[in-house]
Amino acid sequence: MASVHERLYVFPPPPSPDAVEWPGEPIGRSNVVTRTRSRTQYHDKTVDDQPGFREHLVNVAIAHLVQNAGHEASFLHDVIIHGVRVRAITNSPHLAEFWQENWYAPEEWSRVTGVTPPAEPQVIVYALGHVRGEREAAYYSRQTNTIIFFNTSYYGQLKSWVLGAVGRILAEEYGIHSIHGACVEREGEGVLYIAPTGTGKSTSSYGLMTFTGTRFHSDDWVYVRYCRFTRMDQLLMPFEIKTANGETIRGYECNPWIAAHPRARGIARCLNLENQEVTVDLADFDHDRGLQAFAYTSEKVFYLRSNLVESFPDAADAILRSNLENTPSATSSFMSSNQATIDSILNDLQNSEILRVRDGLGALPPPAVRGLVSSLYAFDNSRAMLDITQVFPIDRVITNPMEPVRLTTVFLLKRDPTDPIVLDVLSLAGFMKRLLIGQTPDGKREIAYNAYRAVNDSLEREAVDGLIEASEQMDQALYDVFGKAPDLPRTLMEEFSLFRDMYGATLCYDLNTTLQRDPHVGSKKEAVQLTLKLILRGIENRDRQFCLTIDNYRQSILPRV
Repeated sequence: MASVHERLYVFPPPPSPDAVEWPGEPIGRSNVVTRTRSRTQYHDKTVDDQPGFREHLVNVAIAHLVQNAGHEASFLHDVIIHGVRVRAITNSPHLAEFWQENWYAPEEWSRVTGVTPPAEPQVIVYALGHVRGEREAAYYSRQTNTIIFFNTSYYGQLKSWVLGAVGRILAEEYGIHSIHGACVEREGEGVLYIAPTGTGKSTSSYGLMTFTGTRFHSDDWVYVRYCRFTRMDQLLMPFEIKTANGETIRGYECNPWIAAHPRARGIARCLNLENQEVTVDLADFDHDRGLQAFAYTSEKVFYLRSNLVESFPDAADAILRSNLENTPSATSSFMSSNQATIDSILNDLQNSEILRVRDGLGALPPPAVRGLVSSLYAFDNSRAMLDITQVFPIDRVITNPMEPVRLTTVFLLKRDPTDPIVLDVLSLAGFMKRLLIGQTPDGKREIAYNAYRAVNDSLEREAVDGLIEASEQMDQALYDVFGKAPDLPRTLMEEFSLFRDMYGATLCYDLNTTLQRDPHVGSKKEAVQLTLKLILRGIENRDRQFCLTIDNYRQSILPRV
């Protein structure tokens, strides 16, 4: 009997039993099918705990490259990710193509930002297929900032592990916060969405772009810098402090240390908003003014789920002109069971305000468009490498990765139909609790809503489970227990030190994306539109006592329509 997935979509079979990647259905600019279409079953981010193991893995990778140099193509390509140079070495044409398209090459980075990139890589990636004697696996060494993938060509895992490794460097050395989230600028102010998969992050961010005065910033990953005012009105991010008594404080520890030592003597090395290094005396900081948060985009071309077309049909035209990964053929069974959604997408394409979409996809015979659109969202992990300037005019897209956008509002998204509150300003304790025990709609735990982080996952989960147990036994708020707990993993302390800075610099909301349960809402599309108006209401609000429920939210937003 065919599986459920086989009845919904189909992939072409591999050309050989050992194939790691192969051509998929001819859709998009290209479409590659990878044998593994999610994270490898075996992965290890703690290889440094085993003496000599990292060296063994690198030797295996190098030996494979040397032995196959005459009959197997290999690629070496450096990119710059928020100022960190990363080198990828791979024998996968698919990974090489997506890697080069996704990020800025050093010369591109210099041209776009005006900033000279580092000369040497700080992170090195080996991603090799057909390595004999090795299982399909992923490894990470924090001590040497090395990532090693064997026998997998799924780009999503490669990207996420690289972002995690870069994030570790940026936090520890500079205090720069790496966020798994989406960002849109509205009227000069940044709106950040932090959310587990499946709770409406893309729907909310792309939907906000339907309003005037907005610019698209980031789809999946945002870098945040927390800056302090000086008495001369400079905004500086301190990344190294040398005190008068010889103590050195670095990275994410700098801002909390300055707040705790307002009369300390010493100097601080900082970066200004133009990314120039500035050294100031500690006495120059103005302690009467709070932190400000500035967001920076990360990717040159966005690697995203092609099912974006379900909530943002106008993207279909650009996605179908992009390089794709693991886009299947949708079956007649899928198209039949999703007829209403497909009809709605088709109608939106035919009536799009974007001429290219309306005269392109919208003008094609409906059966052809139905098949194309269905394939883009039949499989949840079908991906596209999307140039967002092909979706929005370039003047509505932030294309310089070093352009700062001041963050004022943060939305933590969830989808909980049992909770009557739909929009609520969070207390610090509530904000931290939501981050510590965030869950996807299918119940998967995501600590700090960021499964990409380069950490010992088991150790962090164990620590959080211990905090939850202690909170229940002591009948105290989870965040109060967190502040008193000894021996928490450094990576967890680092993350929540940075999130404290975020909370102090912005207004943070809990947004429950479940307006479809409102009996007055007739469709998912209507629920989305109302949620966007709810978001706008939150952006306008600055009252920390603000709270809306499923019963009263309409009174707050409908008069503004």
